[in-house]
Amino acid sequence: MARKHLEQFMSRLSRRDALRGLAGLVGAMSIEGCAQFLSSPSVATPTPHPRGSVLSSYRGHTSRVTTVAWSPNGTSIASGSLDQTVQVWAINPNARVHTTLYRGHAAGVQAVAWSPESDRVVSGSLDTTVQMWHAFTGERIALYQGHTTSVMTVAWSPDGLSIASGSADGTVCVWDVATSKQRYVNRDHTVSVNSIMWSPDSQRLASGSSDKTVHILDSATGTRLSTYRGHTGAVNSISWAPDGQHIVSGSSDRTAQVWNWSTGALLYRYQGYNVQAAEHDSTKGVLPDLILAVAWSPNGKRIAATTQVYCGDSCGVLISWDAYTEQHFSFGVDLPIFALAWSPDSTRLATSVVVSTQGSLATKTDGPYVQITQA
Repeated sequence: MARKHLEQFMSRLSRRDALRGLAGLVGAMSIEGCAQFLSSPSVATPTPHPRGSVLSSYRGHTSRVTTVAWSPNGTSIASGSLDQTVQVWAINPNARVHTTLYRGHAAGVQAVAWSPESDRVVSGSLDTTVQMWHAFTGERIALYQGHTTSVMTVAWSPDGLSIASGSADGTVCVWDVATSKQRYVNRDHTVSVNSIMWSPDSQRLASGSSDKTVHILDSATGTRLSTYRGHTGAVNSISWAPDGQHIVSGSSDRTAQVWNWSTGALLYRYQGYNVQAAEHDSTKGVLPDLILAVAWSPNGKRIAATTQVYCGDSCGVLISWDAYTEQHFSFGVDLPIFALAWSPDSTRLATSVVVSTQGSLATKTDGPYVQITQA
Protein backbone atom coordinates (compact mmCIF):
# COMPACT_ATOMS: atom_id res chain seq x y z
CA MET A 1 0.00 0.00 0.00
CA ALA A 2 2.86 2.36 0.87
CA ARG A 3 4.48 1.72 -2.54
CA LYS A 4 1.15 2.39 -4.35
CA HIS A 5 0.72 5.65 -2.47
CA LEU A 6 4.30 6.71 -3.31
CA GLU A 7 3.82 5.99 -7.02
CA GLN A 8 0.58 7.99 -7.14
CA PHE A 9 2.22 10.88 -5.30
CA MET A 10 5.32 11.01 -7.47
CA SER A 11 3.44 10.68 -10.75
CA ARG A 12 1.70 13.99 -10.04
CA LEU A 13 4.88 15.92 -9.34
CA SER A 14 7.91 17.03 -11.25
CA ARG A 15 11.15 15.11 -10.94
CA ARG A 16 12.77 17.24 -8.28
CA ASP A 17 9.51 17.82 -6.39
CA ALA A 18 9.02 14.07 -6.43
CA LEU A 19 12.48 13.60 -5.03
CA ARG A 20 11.64 15.86 -2.13
CA GLY A 21 8.74 13.56 -1.32
CA LEU A 22 10.94 10.50 -1.61
CA ALA A 23 13.49 11.94 0.79
CA GLY A 24 10.86 12.08 3.51
CA LEU A 25 10.72 8.30 3.44
CA VAL A 26 14.42 7.86 4.11
CA GLY A 27 14.98 6.35 7.56
CA ALA A 28 18.02 5.36 9.54
CA MET A 29 20.89 4.36 7.30
CA SER A 30 24.65 4.84 7.11
CA ILE A 31 27.06 5.17 4.21
CA GLU A 32 28.32 1.65 4.83
CA GLY A 33 24.87 0.23 5.59
CA CYS A 34 23.52 -0.48 2.12
CA ALA A 35 26.22 0.52 -0.37
CA GLN A 36 27.19 -2.09 -2.89
CA PHE A 37 28.02 -2.07 -6.59
CA LEU A 38 27.56 -4.93 -9.00
CA SER A 39 28.23 -5.66 -12.64
CA SER A 40 26.77 -8.20 -15.00
CA PRO A 41 29.32 -10.91 -15.87
CA SER A 42 29.61 -9.68 -19.46
CA VAL A 43 31.31 -6.39 -18.47
CA ALA A 44 34.89 -6.84 -19.63
CA THR A 45 36.38 -3.36 -20.06
CA PRO A 46 38.92 -2.69 -17.29
CA THR A 47 38.87 0.65 -15.44
CA PRO A 48 41.41 2.26 -13.10
CA HIS A 49 38.98 1.66 -10.23
CA PRO A 50 36.08 -0.81 -9.96
CA ARG A 51 32.80 0.59 -11.23
CA GLY A 52 31.00 2.34 -8.42
CA SER A 53 34.15 3.16 -6.44
CA VAL A 54 33.76 6.48 -4.61
CA LEU A 55 36.68 8.66 -5.69
CA SER A 56 35.89 11.81 -3.71
CA SER A 57 33.08 13.66 -1.90
CA TYR A 58 32.06 17.29 -1.46
CA ARG A 59 30.19 18.41 1.65
CA GLY A 60 29.82 22.18 1.28
CA HIS A 61 26.00 22.35 1.31
CA THR A 62 23.75 22.52 4.36
CA SER A 63 20.61 21.13 2.73
CA ARG A 64 19.74 18.62 0.02
CA VAL A 65 21.66 18.97 -3.25
CA THR A 66 19.07 18.91 -6.04
CA THR A 67 21.25 19.38 -9.12
CA VAL A 68 24.83 18.85 -10.30
CA ALA A 69 26.59 19.81 -13.53
CA TRP A 70 30.13 19.06 -14.69
CA SER A 71 32.01 21.89 -16.42
CA PRO A 72 32.73 21.14 -20.10
CA ASN A 73 36.47 21.47 -19.49
CA GLY A 74 36.20 18.80 -16.78
CA THR A 75 37.81 20.74 -13.93
CA SER A 76 34.82 21.85 -11.82
CA ILE A 77 31.35 20.91 -10.67
CA ALA A 78 28.46 23.28 -9.98
CA SER A 79 25.98 21.99 -7.40
CA GLY A 80 22.69 23.61 -6.47
CA SER A 81 20.82 23.04 -3.24
CA LEU A 82 17.70 23.73 -1.22
CA ASP A 83 20.05 25.82 0.98
CA GLN A 84 19.55 28.50 -1.75
CA THR A 85 23.16 28.39 -2.92
CA VAL A 86 25.05 27.22 -5.96
CA GLN A 87 28.61 26.16 -5.24
CA VAL A 88 31.37 25.75 -7.81
CA TRP A 89 34.19 23.51 -6.63
CA ALA A 90 37.24 21.77 -8.07
CA ILE A 91 37.07 18.09 -9.04
CA ASN A 92 40.57 17.55 -7.70
CA PRO A 93 40.31 17.83 -3.89
CA ASN A 94 43.99 18.81 -3.79
CA ALA A 95 43.62 21.68 -6.23
CA ARG A 96 44.33 25.08 -4.73
CA VAL A 97 41.19 26.64 -6.14
CA HIS A 98 38.71 28.39 -3.89
CA THR A 99 35.04 27.37 -3.93
CA THR A 100 32.66 29.92 -5.43
CA LEU A 101 29.50 30.39 -3.36
CA TYR A 102 26.61 32.01 -5.24
CA ARG A 103 23.79 33.38 -3.07
CA GLY A 104 21.70 35.23 -5.63
CA HIS A 105 18.51 33.17 -5.24
CA ALA A 106 15.79 33.76 -2.65
CA ALA A 107 14.69 30.10 -2.53
CA GLY A 108 16.03 26.62 -3.21
CA VAL A 109 18.00 26.03 -6.41
CA GLN A 110 16.55 23.36 -8.70
CA ALA A 111 18.79 23.40 -11.78
CA VAL A 112 22.25 24.47 -12.97
CA ALA A 113 24.06 24.42 -16.32
CA TRP A 114 27.47 25.57 -17.59
CA SER A 115 28.37 27.76 -20.53
CA PRO A 116 30.33 25.92 -23.26
CA GLU A 117 33.41 27.96 -22.29
CA SER A 118 33.21 26.75 -18.65
CA ASP A 119 33.35 30.31 -17.31
CA ARG A 120 29.67 31.03 -16.52
CA VAL A 121 26.82 29.19 -14.82
CA VAL A 122 23.06 29.56 -15.21
CA SER A 123 20.77 28.53 -12.35
CA GLY A 124 17.02 28.12 -11.93
CA SER A 125 15.18 28.33 -8.63
CA LEU A 126 11.97 27.92 -6.68
CA ASP A 127 12.02 31.75 -6.59
CA THR A 128 10.83 31.63 -10.27
CA THR A 129 14.00 33.26 -11.64
CA VAL A 130 16.79 32.17 -13.95
CA GLN A 131 20.16 33.78 -13.21
CA MET A 132 23.46 33.82 -15.07
CA TRP A 133 26.67 34.53 -13.19
CA HIS A 134 30.45 34.24 -13.38
CA ALA A 135 31.54 30.80 -12.20
CA PHE A 136 34.67 31.91 -10.36
CA THR A 137 33.72 35.31 -8.94
CA GLY A 138 30.01 34.77 -8.23
CA GLU A 139 29.20 38.09 -9.92
CA ARG A 140 25.71 38.09 -11.42
CA ILE A 141 25.62 38.83 -15.14
CA ALA A 142 21.91 38.54 -15.98
CA LEU A 143 18.53 38.00 -14.33
CA TYR A 144 15.80 36.35 -16.42
CA GLN A 145 12.21 36.74 -15.25
CA GLY A 146 9.27 35.23 -17.10
CA HIS A 147 8.12 32.11 -15.29
CA THR A 148 5.27 32.32 -12.78
CA THR A 149 6.28 29.35 -10.61
CA SER A 150 9.35 27.26 -9.83
CA VAL A 151 12.04 26.85 -12.47
CA MET A 152 12.69 23.11 -12.66
CA THR A 153 15.31 22.82 -15.40
CA VAL A 154 17.82 24.93 -17.35
CA ALA A 155 20.11 24.20 -20.30
CA TRP A 156 22.75 26.22 -22.16
CA SER A 157 22.87 25.67 -25.92
CA PRO A 158 26.04 24.00 -27.24
CA ASP A 159 26.68 26.99 -29.52
CA GLY A 160 26.62 29.25 -26.45
CA LEU A 161 24.03 31.66 -27.85
CA SER A 162 20.89 30.71 -25.91
CA ILE A 163 19.62 29.50 -22.55
CA ALA A 164 16.43 27.46 -22.17
CA SER A 165 14.42 27.05 -19.00
CA GLY A 166 11.42 24.92 -18.05
CA SER A 167 9.02 25.58 -15.22
CA ALA A 168 6.31 24.04 -13.09
CA ASP A 169 4.02 26.55 -14.83
CA GLY A 170 4.23 24.34 -17.95
CA THR A 171 6.24 26.77 -20.08
CA VAL A 172 9.56 26.61 -21.89
CA CYS A 173 11.38 29.93 -22.19
CA VAL A 174 14.39 30.61 -24.40
CA TRP A 175 16.67 33.55 -23.61
CA ASP A 176 19.27 35.34 -25.73
CA VAL A 177 22.63 35.24 -23.94
CA ALA A 178 24.00 38.37 -25.65
CA THR A 179 21.03 40.64 -24.92
CA SER A 180 19.51 38.87 -21.87
CA LYS A 181 16.13 39.21 -23.58
CA GLN A 182 13.49 36.52 -23.89
CA ARG A 183 13.32 35.15 -27.43
CA TYR A 184 10.06 33.22 -27.02
CA VAL A 185 7.81 31.23 -24.71
CA ASN A 186 6.37 27.84 -25.62
CA ARG A 187 3.16 26.88 -23.78
CA ASP A 188 2.42 23.51 -25.39
CA HIS A 189 2.83 21.43 -22.23
CA THR A 190 -0.19 21.27 -19.94
CA VAL A 191 1.69 20.81 -16.65
CA SER A 192 5.22 21.01 -15.22
CA VAL A 193 8.26 20.92 -17.52
CA ASN A 194 10.75 18.78 -15.62
CA SER A 195 13.68 18.41 -17.99
CA ILE A 196 15.01 20.26 -21.00
CA MET A 197 17.84 19.42 -23.39
CA TRP A 198 19.40 20.95 -26.51
CA SER A 199 20.32 18.83 -29.50
CA PRO A 200 24.10 18.65 -30.08
CA ASP A 201 23.82 21.06 -33.03
CA SER A 202 21.65 23.54 -31.06
CA GLN A 203 18.95 23.36 -33.75
CA ARG A 204 16.31 21.60 -31.63
CA LEU A 205 15.11 21.60 -28.05
CA ALA A 206 13.55 18.65 -26.22
CA SER A 207 11.34 19.09 -23.16
CA GLY A 208 9.96 16.39 -20.86
CA SER A 209 6.85 17.01 -18.78
CA SER A 210 4.53 15.63 -16.15
CA ASP A 211 1.92 15.52 -18.94
CA LYS A 212 3.69 12.25 -20.00
CA THR A 213 5.08 13.67 -23.24
CA VAL A 214 8.36 14.84 -24.72
CA HIS A 215 8.15 17.76 -27.15
CA ILE A 216 10.73 18.51 -29.83
CA LEU A 217 10.90 22.21 -30.71
CA ASP A 218 12.59 24.17 -33.46
CA SER A 219 15.01 26.08 -31.25
CA ALA A 220 14.96 29.20 -33.43
CA THR A 221 11.19 29.70 -33.40
CA GLY A 222 9.79 27.55 -30.60
CA THR A 223 7.53 25.73 -33.05
CA ARG A 224 6.79 22.16 -32.03
CA LEU A 225 8.16 19.67 -34.55
CA SER A 226 7.00 16.42 -32.95
CA THR A 227 5.63 14.85 -29.76
CA TYR A 228 6.71 11.58 -28.20
CA ARG A 229 3.87 9.83 -26.36
CA GLY A 230 5.48 6.53 -25.36
CA HIS A 231 5.22 7.05 -21.59
CA THR A 232 2.25 6.41 -19.32
CA GLY A 233 3.63 8.47 -16.41
CA ALA A 234 5.37 11.78 -15.84
CA VAL A 235 8.58 12.26 -17.81
CA ASN A 236 11.13 13.17 -15.15
CA SER A 237 14.35 13.38 -17.15
CA ILE A 238 15.61 13.38 -20.74
CA SER A 239 19.03 13.25 -22.38
CA TRP A 240 20.04 13.65 -26.01
CA ALA A 241 22.52 11.23 -27.58
CA PRO A 242 25.72 12.72 -29.02
CA ASP A 243 24.65 11.34 -32.43
CA GLY A 244 21.83 13.90 -32.47
CA GLN A 245 19.28 11.29 -33.51
CA HIS A 246 18.26 9.52 -30.31
CA ILE A 247 16.85 10.56 -26.95
CA VAL A 248 16.54 8.64 -23.69
CA SER A 249 13.62 9.60 -21.46
CA GLY A 250 13.04 8.42 -17.89
CA SER A 251 9.58 8.29 -16.36
CA SER A 252 7.48 7.54 -13.32
CA ASP A 253 5.98 4.72 -15.40
CA ARG A 254 9.09 2.69 -14.39
CA THR A 255 10.69 2.79 -17.82
CA ALA A 256 13.56 4.49 -19.58
CA GLN A 257 12.91 4.62 -23.30
CA VAL A 258 15.40 5.16 -26.12
CA TRP A 259 13.85 6.50 -29.31
CA ASN A 260 14.51 8.38 -32.54
CA TRP A 261 13.40 12.00 -32.22
CA SER A 262 12.55 12.51 -35.90
CA THR A 263 10.51 9.33 -36.44
CA GLY A 264 9.36 8.57 -32.89
CA ALA A 265 10.51 4.97 -33.42
CA LEU A 266 11.31 3.17 -30.17
CA LEU A 267 14.72 1.50 -30.10
CA TYR A 268 14.06 -0.24 -26.77
CA ARG A 269 12.37 0.15 -23.40
CA TYR A 270 14.34 -0.44 -20.18
CA GLN A 271 12.10 -2.04 -17.52
CA GLY A 272 14.56 -3.33 -14.95
CA TYR A 273 17.49 -5.70 -15.28
CA ASN A 274 17.44 -9.47 -14.68
CA VAL A 275 14.07 -8.98 -13.02
CA GLN A 276 13.16 -12.59 -12.25
CA ALA A 277 16.43 -13.13 -10.39
CA ALA A 278 16.12 -9.75 -8.63
CA GLU A 279 12.74 -10.77 -7.20
CA HIS A 280 14.57 -13.35 -5.09
CA ASP A 281 18.00 -11.77 -4.68
CA SER A 282 18.58 -8.01 -5.00
CA THR A 283 22.26 -8.58 -5.76
CA LYS A 284 21.34 -10.27 -9.04
CA GLY A 285 19.38 -7.52 -10.76
CA VAL A 286 17.20 -4.42 -10.54
CA LEU A 287 13.42 -4.43 -10.25
CA PRO A 288 11.41 -1.93 -12.34
CA ASP A 289 10.75 1.28 -10.44
CA LEU A 290 10.40 5.04 -10.87
CA ILE A 291 13.15 6.45 -13.12
CA LEU A 292 14.22 9.72 -11.54
CA ALA A 293 17.13 10.75 -13.77
CA VAL A 294 18.78 9.63 -17.01
CA ALA A 295 22.01 10.76 -18.67
CA TRP A 296 23.67 9.75 -21.95
CA SER A 297 27.47 9.63 -21.70
CA PRO A 298 29.34 12.25 -23.76
CA ASN A 299 31.14 9.54 -25.73
CA GLY A 300 27.76 8.06 -26.68
CA LYS A 301 28.51 4.58 -25.36
CA ARG A 302 26.58 4.34 -22.08
CA ILE A 303 23.35 5.47 -20.45
CA ALA A 304 23.14 6.00 -16.70
CA ALA A 305 19.91 6.20 -14.72
CA THR A 306 18.81 6.51 -11.12
CA THR A 307 15.90 4.61 -9.70
CA GLN A 308 14.94 3.34 -6.25
CA VAL A 309 14.73 0.04 -4.40
CA TYR A 310 13.37 -1.20 -1.09
CA CYS A 311 16.24 -2.15 1.21
CA GLY A 312 14.60 -1.94 4.63
CA ASP A 313 14.32 1.78 3.93
CA SER A 314 14.34 3.51 0.57
CA CYS A 315 17.66 3.25 -1.25
CA GLY A 316 18.74 4.55 -4.61
CA VAL A 317 20.03 2.51 -7.52
CA LEU A 318 22.57 3.89 -9.96
CA ILE A 319 22.46 1.71 -13.06
CA SER A 320 24.18 1.96 -16.43
CA TRP A 321 24.17 -0.02 -19.65
CA ASP A 322 25.36 0.06 -23.27
CA ALA A 323 23.33 2.79 -24.93
CA TYR A 324 22.39 1.13 -28.23
CA THR A 325 22.26 -2.54 -27.26
CA GLU A 326 20.87 -2.43 -23.68
CA GLN A 327 23.60 -4.85 -22.60
CA HIS A 328 26.54 -4.97 -20.15
CA PHE A 329 24.65 -3.69 -17.11
CA SER A 330 26.32 -2.33 -13.99
CA PHE A 331 24.36 -1.28 -10.94
CA GLY A 332 24.87 -0.19 -7.38
CA VAL A 333 22.51 0.04 -4.41
CA ASP A 334 23.25 3.07 -2.28
CA LEU A 335 21.65 5.99 -0.49
CA PRO A 336 18.83 7.90 -2.25
CA ILE A 337 20.23 9.72 -5.30
CA PHE A 338 18.92 13.20 -6.12
CA ALA A 339 20.99 14.26 -9.15
CA LEU A 340 23.26 12.74 -11.78
CA ALA A 341 25.90 14.00 -14.25
CA TRP A 342 28.61 12.40 -16.42
CA SER A 343 32.15 13.73 -16.57
CA PRO A 344 33.07 15.10 -20.01
CA ASP A 345 35.45 12.17 -20.58
CA SER A 346 32.69 9.65 -19.70
CA THR A 347 34.80 7.94 -17.00
CA ARG A 348 33.08 9.25 -13.84
CA LEU A 349 29.66 10.15 -12.48
CA ALA A 350 28.71 12.89 -10.05
CA THR A 351 25.69 12.12 -7.87
CA SER A 352 24.08 13.87 -4.93
CA VAL A 353 22.97 11.85 -1.92
CA VAL A 354 21.74 12.44 1.61
CA VAL A 355 22.77 10.50 4.69
CA SER A 356 20.07 10.67 7.35
CA THR A 357 20.30 8.69 10.56
CA GLN A 358 18.01 9.07 13.55
CA GLY A 359 18.49 10.25 17.12
CA SER A 360 21.53 8.90 18.89
CA LEU A 361 22.55 7.02 15.73
CA ALA A 362 23.43 10.27 13.93
CA THR A 363 27.07 10.54 12.94
CA LYS A 364 29.44 13.18 11.60
CA THR A 365 28.90 11.72 8.12
CA ASP A 366 25.22 12.67 8.15
CA GLY A 367 23.98 15.33 5.75
CA PRO A 368 23.88 16.17 2.04
CA TYR A 369 26.88 15.69 -0.19
CA VAL A 370 28.02 15.13 -3.76
CA GLN A 371 30.14 12.10 -4.53
CA ILE A 372 32.21 11.29 -7.61
CA THR A 373 32.27 7.63 -8.56
CA GLN A 374 33.99 5.54 -11.18
CA ALA A 375 31.65 4.94 -14.13
